[in-house]
Amino acid sequence: MFALLKKEINSFFGSLIGYLVILVFLLVNGLFLWIFPGNFNVFEGGYASLEAFFSLAPWVYLFLVPAVTMRLFADEKRAGTLELLLTRPLSDRQIVWGKFLAGLLLVLFSLLPTLLYLWSVVQLGNPVGNIDSGASWGSYIGLFFLACIYVSIGIFSSSLTDNQIVAFIFSMILSFFFYLGFEIFAGLDLSPKVQSFFVDLGINEHYRSISRGVVDSRDISYYGLITLLFLIFTEISLSIRKGKRGGNVARYLRMGLIIIILIVGVGNRFFRIDLTSEKRYTLSDISKQTVEQLKESVNVQIFLEGELPAGFRKMQQAIEEKLYDLDAYAAFPITYKRVDPYEAVPVKQRQKYFQSLMEHGIVPTNLRIKTGKGTVNRYIFPGVIIQIGNKAVGLNLLKNNPMSSEEVNLNNSIELLEYEFVRAFRILTNNQKETVAFLTGHRESGTPEIEDIRNALSESFLTERIIAKDLSAVPDKFKVLIIANPSLPFTEKEKYSIDQFIMRGGRVMWLFDPVQVSLDSLSLGDKTLAFPRDLNLLDQLFRYGVRVNSDLAQDVECQIIQVNTAPQGQPPRFRPAPWYYSPLATPSPDHPLTRNLNRVKTEFVSTIDMLETNPNVKKNVLLSTSKYSRKLTTPVEIGLASINEPPARSLFNQGPFPVGVLLEGSFPSVFKNRMVGSLGIHEQPIELSKPTKMVIISDGGMIENPVRWEGQRYQIKPLGYDRFSKQTFGNRDFLVNAIHYLADDSGIMQLRSRVVRLRLLDKVKLRESKLKWQLFNILLPIVFVIIFGIIFALVRIQRYGKKESYS
Repeated sequence: MFALLKKEINSFFGSLIGYLVILVFLLVNGLFLWIFPGNFNVFEGGYASLEAFFSLAPWVYLFLVPAVTMRLFADEKRAGTLELLLTRPLSDRQIVWGKFLAGLLLVLFSLLPTLLYLWSVVQLGNPVGNIDSGASWGSYIGLFFLACIYVSIGIFSSSLTDNQIVAFIFSMILSFFFYLGFEIFAGLDLSPKVQSFFVDLGINEHYRSISRGVVDSRDISYYGLITLLFLIFTEISLSIRKGKRGGNVARYLRMGLIIIILIVGVGNRFFRIDLTSEKRYTLSDISKQTVEQLKESVNVQIFLEGELPAGFRKMQQAIEEKLYDLDAYAAFPITYKRVDPYEAVPVKQRQKYFQSLMEHGIVPTNLRIKTGKGTVNRYIFPGVIIQIGNKAVGLNLLKNNPMSSEEVNLNNSIELLEYEFVRAFRILTNNQKETVAFLTGHRESGTPEIEDIRNALSESFLTERIIAKDLSAVPDKFKVLIIANPSLPFTEKEKYSIDQFIMRGGRVMWLFDPVQVSLDSLSLGDKTLAFPRDLNLLDQLFRYGVRVNSDLAQDVECQIIQVNTAPQGQPPRFRPAPWYYSPLATPSPDHPLTRNLNRVKTEFVSTIDMLETNPNVKKNVLLSTSKYSRKLTTPVEIGLASINEPPARSLFNQGPFPVGVLLEGSFPSVFKNRMVGSLGIHEQPIELSKPTKMVIISDGGMIENPVRWEGQRYQIKPLGYDRFSKQTFGNRDFLVNAIHYLADDSGIMQLRSRVVRLRLLDKVKLRESKLKWQLFNILLPIVFVIIFGIIFALVRIQRYGKKESYS
């Protein structure tokens, strides 16, 4: 067999056609990757990755592999040497495997020069080496297995005819059918399980998985099965030619037995090895459990489709990959399809269709996109609609932080895909919602002011209002208690009710202002007085582990407002100016609750100190001012004059200050060792809480959305909306995440801690040395093959020249 293998390799490299095939393969790949504009161009993609090459290679292989394998048997038949080969002391299997290994080695040889592409991307990364090497080598493994199938199909085709051209065409058609043909069948109006069955039969489904750098035992089994199948077909073809028809039955039985063993042995039990650096295709246990408990098929419509910039194409691919990973563990199929919003409906219905997508919560992004007709403005809908049964939910998957670049925002969005999908599955499969209670009785925020947050919570929770004394009557009804911007003091009995709610494991979000500022006085006049507000809560929070200070934080990184600078008696003249009393709080990048969130708008916020009095309570800062901040003790006079005469910049050097904190653990009761009979309470208080958690925020107005009254009716703006800059800050996302975190017992919020490293190309290098890298990757692989050919020819001449001289 090895002699046959050596003969085939010598024959291939001894002819000019073999080198032409490899040179065409390298030239086509090089032109598409480094020269031609389009989706495969590495420079236009901007990412330090060879994903474009691994997407392009299967299509180029459709021509390369048949060109390599077409002569392996057809040429033997045409020359009449096949019968001579069959009389050799070699079994049919040895002949087939010798030819197969020769074809495979020749295809792998064509891949060697492409390692220069990998080296180039490594050098062009920002910084150098900023590439996921594990994913790249895993993708090369995928190409190897793809080559195995194509080569086996190629030698089977070659064994059927003595015409190389016919063998080439038949091999190409058969390879294309197995690569994409089954997916075409799956595109018909079939049930999800039947569609999934057909898709799994195709090469593309398995190559798409392994080309990412994920080695799945089912994919390996598939490649082995199909390769073995066509090698057995080739053996049968040779047996028929030798006239051994009786042996065909045994071969068919053997083939069927192998197929059954492989399907039964690895169909349901599998393992995956994620070779990527961040293990970004490895699902968490909570994600696996969620999809394993699905009771119905899941249908997903992806609206990120059409002509997209490179970053959005990468996000589109990441969405599909995440759904593929979830489907691998799902009890029922998770199917998806792309929908171009511009092509989904006729032009006359387009605006209505766009509006329906926005009603599902998918926020469009207006981008300028280069098309064949020039640059156009186009709405992109970076979201999906997930349907399970008769229930559907829309997800806006783009996390747009105005403080971050486009690449960072897209990467942050990709990091959160698993969380978003798993959360949506839980919403759609959860038939019983938990209840969140808003405390009332202390002049808290009214219904119009908290309408946006209640709407945001409605897809996951029921919301109610409750007074403090009723908490003990229904101790287990409410998952989270929200104290939203109270302005009247709490009595000791009300504090007792809240305290015992916490002792029983209840979760609380505290939002209140420890300092009172009259905004009406400030808007009507030039000055107002800020003084401590006595809500009778500070001692209770102190007992739990924090001290909320009666001061005010000022921050250079703050909201911009419009101020009238015209002298009195002249027409108004407004100019933007910083309002130091409205810090833009920074979410912690290290906690899953606050990762990848936009800044949070605050106003007249106070500082919080975390006390180290209870080792059983874990404390985390969720929101803080910038390091360019300071705090003012109260009472203090506040006036708009500070805008025209701001404090010295050198004074803003005391920060950062915590303004939002998370406490987790077992809390001591405020009423421990206290006589509660005087409060009219005739029960023994619980003195130590069950493990629970609470969030404390020193700005009650953070939860309130802007309200505009028109007579008896009102209109609301989104939570965190700033009417001066027209921006919507991260207030809503932060508060929704905080409530979900407080209510979460499964650990789903930990999915927000996934990190995917941003890997970009060095734009300066691309601009300054683009031509050099283009020439390097086009010419050097070709030069490599030519040099190899010359050396190979010289060695053959020297070897056979010596043999002739000896004779």
